[in-house]
Amino acid sequence: MYHAHTPLGKPSAYGQDIPWLARALYRAYDATLDVRYKDAADRYSVYFIATMYSSAPTFALGDALDPCLSEYRRHNPHEDSLDDKARTLRDWILSNRTENGNYFDVGYCWQDDTGQYIQGSDAAFSNDLSDVGRGLLFYGTFFDDKQSLGHAVELARYFTREHVPGTLVGVWSSSLGTWVIGPHPAKGFENVKEFSDAAGWGWTSYYASHYLMRLHDAIDDDQLKVRIKDCCVSSMRWAFDACQFEDGALGMSGRDDKWLGMTGLAILLYHELEAKGWLAGGVARDYGPKVSRAFEWLLARSGPETFPADGYVAITGTTRPEPAWNTSWMIAIVLEALLVGPDVRGDVEAVLAAGRDGR
Repeated sequence: MYHAHTPLGKPSAYGQDIPWLARALYRAYDATLDVRYKDAADRYSVYFIATMYSSAPTFALGDALDPCLSEYRRHNPHEDSLDDKARTLRDWILSNRTENGNYFDVGYCWQDDTGQYIQGSDAAFSNDLSDVGRGLLFYGTFFDDKQSLGHAVELARYFTREHVPGTLVGVWSSSLGTWVIGPHPAKGFENVKEFSDAAGWGWTSYYASHYLMRLHDAIDDDQLKVRIKDCCVSSMRWAFDACQFEDGALGMSGRDDKWLGMTGLAILLYHELEAKGWLAGGVARDYGPKVSRAFEWLLARSGPETFPADGYVAITGTTRPEPAWNTSWMIAIVLEALLVGPDVRGDVEAVLAAGRDGR
């Protein structure tokens, strides 16, 4: 019921699971051609787009454009009734432009380690800003809007610049090999009890890469393209090197707790990087066995009798299955990872066989 309108009359549909539940259902339809999946995904997408409003968090506006509208239009190519709302969503996003390094305000402030909200200071969290960039990228390419594409490019520089403590210059961390959660010393938000300016995050590792990999194909800036590739591959390596347990499961900000969703995100990231040809040679051979272990663990824990409550296995207890929409979101991720897993396993086997044959 948390998707229903609140007593104040404002929709709570900004919960980020709806867009990704829709994408997962579209993927299930693509794999099976069972129209029930498409019908459900269409309803989710239209609902989410329709309930967006001007003061919604900027990340939610981006999610409404992609994956909701992008997947809806791909599966309903002649249905343009939402195009006017798309222009409105784009305009609402652009109204949140800032001259700070984060380029767009994400739409909410941050909390310090005492739980105090720092009013007037945008959180600028990396994962949520990737939603903004991805939405603008879709709008710019689908509707041939160079302004939106240009903004998506400028936002990408926030993801490729080194994080400088105490500033909004960037969110890349060379010492971690991935993006920090956010540029401020926030702590105790959502699932993680780490300081956000000193920790990586499985969410960002995939979703920032997903945004930047797609942007890579839409731009001509060779220097930025090289930087994007380096960051995305490095972040995949961080996910498996820093977050994977011996049994194949992955944690959220390290080897904290075992999450089916985080394991699924790492599999999806490997799959998308491999499809782009960015995992040639030693990287594919080194990380192939890791992704295979991840898929086998996910497969073993995804059955009706083996799926843990909330898709979560506590090890340290430093991450928690909250808020509810994030937990639902992770179930969508598991579905997508299970769908691509057999292809990933085949790719890994081919790479390892080629290595044994000396090719």
